[in-house]
Amino acid sequence: MSASKSPAPSAKPSAGSRQNLLLDLSGDKQAALDWAAHHLSGAPFRLLDKAELKWQSKREALARIRALQPRTFAFFTSDLRVQSARRSMMCFAALCGARRIVFADTNGREIRRTRAGVLIIESARLMLELLVGYVIILPLSWLLTLLLRAALIFRPVVRASLQQAKRTAKTALYIRATIVPMMRGAAAAGGMASHVAGFAQGTLALGHRLRFITSGDVGLADKATTEVIEPSTAISATRALFELWNNLSFTVRALRAISEGQSNLDFIYQRYSRFNWTGVVLSLVTGLPLALEFNGSEVWVARHWDPVGLLGLLKRFEQLNLRAADFIFVVSDVQRRSLIAAGVDASRIVVNPNGVDVEAFHPDCGGQVVRAQLGIQERIVVGFTGSFGPWHGAPVLARAATRINDARCHFLFIGDGDERTATEHVIEAAGRRDRATFTGRIAHDQVAAYLDACDILVSPHVAAADGSEFFGSPTKLFEYMAMARAVVASRLGQIAGVIVDGENGLLVEPNDAAALAQAITRLANDEALRHRLGAAARRTVTEQYTWQHNAAHVFERVTSDE
Repeated sequence: MSASKSPAPSAKPSAGSRQNLLLDLSGDKQAALDWAAHHLSGAPFRLLDKAELKWQSKREALARIRALQPRTFAFFTSDLRVQSARRSMMCFAALCGARRIVFADTNGREIRRTRAGVLIIESARLMLELLVGYVIILPLSWLLTLLLRAALIFRPVVRASLQQAKRTAKTALYIRATIVPMMRGAAAAGGMASHVAGFAQGTLALGHRLRFITSGDVGLADKATTEVIEPSTAISATRALFELWNNLSFTVRALRAISEGQSNLDFIYQRYSRFNWTGVVLSLVTGLPLALEFNGSEVWVARHWDPVGLLGLLKRFEQLNLRAADFIFVVSDVQRRSLIAAGVDASRIVVNPNGVDVEAFHPDCGGQVVRAQLGIQERIVVGFTGSFGPWHGAPVLARAATRINDARCHFLFIGDGDERTATEHVIEAAGRRDRATFTGRIAHDQVAAYLDACDILVSPHVAAADGSEFFGSPTKLFEYMAMARAVVASRLGQIAGVIVDGENGLLVEPNDAAALAQAITRLANDEALRHRLGAAARRTVTEQYTWQHNAAHVFERVTSDE
């Protein structure tokens, strides 16, 4: 089966012509194209590249889009209810000359406005939001952040008055304040969804308990007490203001949520997220220890991957969280060294790699059905899964694919994201579209079956453009290994510690398409080697990298000081 078909963006319009423009904000390109094919009529439509636009200045982007002479400017998002900067984008579209502006989401919701309607109504509302945001919310956030840092000196007094019962089974309050859009009833959270569900599964398997306070459904209501605090779009003029407002709203509502039942908690566990200090406030008020899951600096991410603005305040938020945490759980030694270099006390930092649920990810879990559905039964399938982020290296795998002339090899790209378009272009330019399938986004509970459809799995991560050490602990690497499939991965950071070259996988230098193609070809021609490496890979994760191992590290470290 060839790569997934989708309506092609139109060619450059002729002078005087107008076309429809589509900007996908959902990370699900196929869903966006399907929606456009059914709802945008009267002219061809052009799919804009979000990855290019987000790094351009507003003036450059405005000039570029105006030159396209848009008739309709459509935005497609995961969930309109939590889409930040919606009015800002609608006003931008109107300034670009679009006569109609449409916002739609994966759940079938739509907002349609004329250009005049946006300029008269939405712009006025936007101005009001900006006024409230920058005159009230922003200064208040700065002030509270500074006050919270000063208030940390009083936490020992609160703790001295806290009398905790000694219990064998412990209960953690899990805070997940990250605002995650909802896609067709499931959280589109990528690795975060895997981590939250995996940590919960590991915790329960150990006999401990969790109580969740979360910004969206985590799908664990049948296993743990869960209080969902829905995001508020009352202030959403920019992404930063939206998140600052929701930090205040979420924190206040979280304080109400724990006003009863506080004595049954042993510690707070928060997944660190941008512009949020809920865990710090709850720890100050209750005296409970704060364990911070720190997967990487949001300041660094904002500078290199995902620009958000207000970096000075974001840095203050991050420093407050790191200062307030009794324990900081990081996924790699590289991240630990980075925090120590930033002045964090090494005794509070614990390296805790990601893991995998080996009961959910295992061989023979539906792969043959997937192969039949995709029409690739007789192929040697080389698989990749991910959110096509700039660090995932999907275009590198595409370049490697174009170097392999073995017609038996078929490349299966699972997922969607910013670099999917660039990856597809590499395949198409080489005339290899019949040897690759792009599935688009799939539900996480289907991922194992798709991986089971593969013979070889590839993790082609690349180094950061600024030369920083690779600090990640890729969840997909452990999921690959649990499938008992031969894995080819980049010799980067923790990946090179988990994969022992020639024993439980093959390592290649990052961003080296020729070496990657050579390793894939070697495995394609040696079935015995594939089976040997795959079996060893599953043994490795079963013995060292399950979510139960991950949860055990947290509970043992936090409760050992009691």
